[in-house]
Amino acid sequence: MSRWPVVVEAVHATTLGALVGIVALDPFAGMRRARDWSGWLTGQQRLDRVMSRVAPALFLSATAAAAGATVVAISDHRAVLAVGRAVATGCTAAAIAVTLVVNEPSNARIRGWRPSDPPPEGWQAVRARWNQGHRSRRVLVAAAAGASLGGSVAARRLGTGSPTRRR
Repeated sequence: MSRWPVVVEAVHATTLGALVGIVALDPFAGMRRARDWSGWLTGQQRLDRVMSRVAPALFLSATAAAAGATVVAISDHRAVLAVGRAVATGCTAAAIAVTLVVNEPSNARIRGWRPSDPPPEGWQAVRARWNQGHRSRRVLVAAAAGASLGGSVAARRLGTGSPTRRR
């Protein structure tokens, strides 16, 4: 029997776990907590420099791995598991959409600002919009993890949880 189902499941679990760790658990929130203009901007720009390199690959790989795990579960006739993986795929894809529609336009504006300059008019609205987008992403990533885990638990209870066991 092919090892691909096991590999696909492992990649799905790893990438989704990394996404949860970086986005949903938000360990870098402290960098954005300063209330003053220059403190907040410095932290936000520092975080953007790192995440603009890491996040695209992580979001895309987590979405692709969830989609692959969905296909594997469907081909193995594990419908309950496939539903969990499909919901995880949809949630991570929706998080990408939020990033592109809300967070990235805000980041583009923020990149042009300098902490030493006076705050531009409306900077607090940009900050609030970015934070709302990020809260939405956190919820979507957590929902993806919950759906994936829920699908796994339900499939195991039904005796169809193992990637190498065909029903």
